[in-house]
Amino acid sequence: MYDTVAEITQLVKDKESELSTLRQQMEDDFDLLILTPYEAKDATGKKRKGYQTYTSSEPRNFFDKVLDGLNRAVLTVRIELPENASEKDRRKGSNGELFLFGSLEMIDRRLRIMGEPPLRESLGFFMSARGIGAMRALVYQPAKSKDVVFDVMSWDPLHVTWESGSDGLLWAANKRWATREQILAEYDVDFVGKNLEVIDFWDTEGNAVIINNQFVKEPTAHG
Repeated sequence: MYDTVAEITQLVKDKESELSTLRQQMEDDFDLLILTPYEAKDATGKKRKGYQTYTSSEPRNFFDKVLDGLNRAVLTVRIELPENASEKDRRKGSNGELFLFGSLEMIDRRLRIMGEPPLRESLGFFMSARGIGAMRALVYQPAKSKDVVFDVMSWDPLHVTWESGSDGLLWAANKRWATREQILAEYDVDFVGKNLEVIDFWDTEGNAVIINNQFVKEPTAHG
């Protein structure tokens, strides 16, 4: 596990530099999506005067069609069983499918309480706008509770850094902005300032959260 602020922030900074071309492409594509007015420029990047320009709505129309298709698609959950499965195994498979549908509903209910869009809607937006998707998925049982929590949040790939190895993901980090009040409510730490950058860092061994160049959640092993 990475256990110092300097180590984690340098890891994220290096990967941001490595992914700079991809991140710039995401920014340029987003300008097409929100129909930023087109400007004719020369090879040095200076605006050319006297040219008539036209801002095409084709990228936004294509985005809307893709996103609408994703949102309208029928969600299917199926647990595959062998043809000779017993009736008992078939009932277990059916219950497993219902369990997964219930888990997805619980995820969306939690997001609605937070004022966030449903998981499929937010993930579909980022996949359509950025070209890739990312999400943090947790299943845990809070202390002094018998209920299991399904906590899934879409991450904006523009602000996500990661490293993969032969066995899959080695680590991932998400950057976001949070207000002083949000940080106080979530981490019980008070910082001066309106908006602060939060680094949520995960590796194969644990999780840590960094704000204002200090840990608000020390590197903690996964449960």
